[in-house]
Amino acid sequence: MNYKEKYDIINKKDSRKGSLNMYYRHDLDYTYPERSDQHMLELKRTKKFDLDASYDYMPHGTWFKIKRALVASLLHLVVFPIMHLTHGLKIHGRENLKKHKEELKGGAITISNHVFMWDYLCVLKAIRPHISYFPAWKPNFESGFQPFMRILGGIPIPEGDIHAMAAFKHGLDEVVESGKWLHVFPEGSLWYFYPDIRPLKPAVFHYAVKYGKPLIPISMSFRKRTGFRKLFGKGPFVDLHISEPIYADKSLSPRAAADELRARAYHIMQEMNGIHPGDPTYNVDQNIDNYKKTM
Repeated sequence: MNYKEKYDIINKKDSRKGSLNMYYRHDLDYTYPERSDQHMLELKRTKKFDLDASYDYMPHGTWFKIKRALVASLLHLVVFPIMHLTHGLKIHGRENLKKHKEELKGGAITISNHVFMWDYLCVLKAIRPHISYFPAWKPNFESGFQPFMRILGGIPIPEGDIHAMAAFKHGLDEVVESGKWLHVFPEGSLWYFYPDIRPLKPAVFHYAVKYGKPLIPISMSFRKRTGFRKLFGKGPFVDLHISEPIYADKSLSPRAAADELRARAYHIMQEMNGIHPGDPTYNVDQNIDNYKKTM
């Protein structure tokens, strides 16, 4: 019996109980990589983009702030309505942000699975009015998206230069320490509409521990595309789920606290996607080398 058949049985049981099951497995013709941190996305690099220690990873200046404000207006007036139309975006759990509004004024770190090209825009709609920063794959900046990525808060990840990497990490430190919002895709790569949560890389959890910031797990699950919106694409509709903020356990050492926070966030993200302990694809082993894709 394959994963789909096992979940068909579970979904029938849930239906009889009258509960809502957010888990949906598409039947699209995607071939997922063998390693969970390997990208499916292939971008044509149209220009060379050099990153070194002198690059301004965390831009400042009045003009940059003005452009960010203009983009925020454009997102609200144009982009978010389009996302609703083309991706059937539904957001669940915004009350978890409103409930903790005061404690989130000093900034937060959000994490989510990475499941299609523009899912970061879904995150921005979910956390509005905040506009966060996010570490971004360097090829995104070499494919013609560079100005757009930059204004949205993309911070390019250097490749192979230890001095550039140190400057990049300093930029992330500045984002978190200054009370801004940071978003990370800790799975480490994009897999189109993959229904399960892949292992989470540990780095972001160390930032949450180091700076004592609230961590907000976000997950994206799917439902079948229906109606006239089939004209806008073949991918499933998107449901975005927002957890309540969680914090590191201060009674533990920094390393142990980061590990515990990572495990807790992983469990929450799976639960929000309708994947529960005992289900066929529920996972606790976050060693990427051990992960076996489920589709």
